Amino acid sequence: MLSMKIPAEIQEYKSKLIFGLSARQFFSIAGAVLVGVPIGVLGHGRISADILPWFVIIAVMPFFAFGFFTFKGMRFEELVKACCKMWFTPQIRVYEDADGVFQQLHEEIIAEDIVQQRIANGEYERNGDAD
Repeated sequence: MLSMKIPAEIQEYKSKLIFGLSARQFFSIAGAVLVGVPIGVLGHGRISADILPWFVIIAVMPFFAFGFFTFKGMRFEELVKACCKMWFTPQIRVYEDADGVFQQLHEEIIAEDIVQQRIANGEYERNGDAD
């Protein structure tokens, strides 16, 4: 009898291109090789053997992150975009007045201001002090 694994959600399915890697992962490895090999070859005689691997690693890390890194369902570039938006744009918080509390307070403050203005103008006195 034939059996086939079916993912719980269709969104979890990822097509494989070569060696079990998705196209995104394959091209990220290809980009890392295209960047890392020239840095290693050109820096071989010019940079210390202790420091050169670190340069290669730092240059190649974004390519691997682009292909393999996900965080809470976000790909690397989506995560970078969200972080930049959070850090470099002003945060706007929207408060929703569900019960009308702020509107009621605003109306009470305005009513109290009107009463104070009428008292200051002498239109009427407070607490039945008038004749």
